[in-house]
Amino acid sequence: MINCLKNKFRESKLDHECEKQMVIVLSEQALNYKLNPLLQTLCKSEIKVLCGKNVDKIEDDGEVEECLKNAFLNQKIVSKECRIEVATLIQEAKADIQVDPLLLRACTVDLLRYCSKVRSGNGRQLQCLQVILKDESKAMEEDCRVKLTKRMEMFRNAETLLASPPEDMGQLFSQVAASPSKKYFLLVLMSFIGIVFIVGMFCGRVTKRTIYRKLK
Repeated sequence: MINCLKNKFRESKLDHECEKQMVIVLSEQALNYKLNPLLQTLCKSEIKVLCGKNVDKIEDDGEVEECLKNAFLNQKIVSKECRIEVATLIQEAKADIQVDPLLLRACTVDLLRYCSKVRSGNGRQLQCLQVILKDESKAMEEDCRVKLTKRMEMFRNAETLLASPPEDMGQLFSQVAASPSKKYFLLVLMSFIGIVFIVGMFCGRVTKRTIYRKLK
C-alpha cells in the first residue's frame, strides 16, 4: 500500500490531503531510516558498511539517508536493489522538497527570499531554486548552493538508473510497477501475449491439417 502511494506521490497524482500526509510520512522516514523497512532490508549491508556510525542512533537526523544518497552519487553502492531504492528516494525528493529535510533546511532562507509565492508540491519549489541557482545575478546561501548542485546531479543519475533496461524479470516488474505509464506497458504486454496465443492456435491447426493430409 505505502509503495503504491509513493509511486503516485512521485507522479503528483494524489489529492491534496493525501499528498500532505505522504509529505509527513516521507519526511519522517528521511530523518529516521528505521521508519523505512524496505530501505533497511534492501540496503542493510550498505548501511552497516558505509554509514555504520549512525545506525545505532534512535534518530539519525537524516544522516543515514544522506549517507546512502552520497554513496549512490559516488557509485559506492554494490547492490542493484539498494541502488534502485535509493534512486527512488531521490526521485521522491524531486517531486517535493518538503520530503528532503536536509535540503529544505539548507535552502529555507532562499525559499523565503526567492520562492515565497511558489506553492509546494509537484516539484515547483525545487524548480524555482534551480532557476535561481542558474541566475548569476542572484546570490544563494552557500550551503543551499552546494547541496542543491549535488542534488541536481543525483536527480540525473537516479533518472538514468530508473530508466535503464532491466537485467531480469524481477527488475522489469519493479520498473513497470514504478512507471507512470504502467497501464500502457501492461496493455502492450497483454496484447503481445494475445497475439502469440492466436498465432500459436493458428499454426497448431495448420500443422495438424498438414499431418492429416500426409497420413491420407
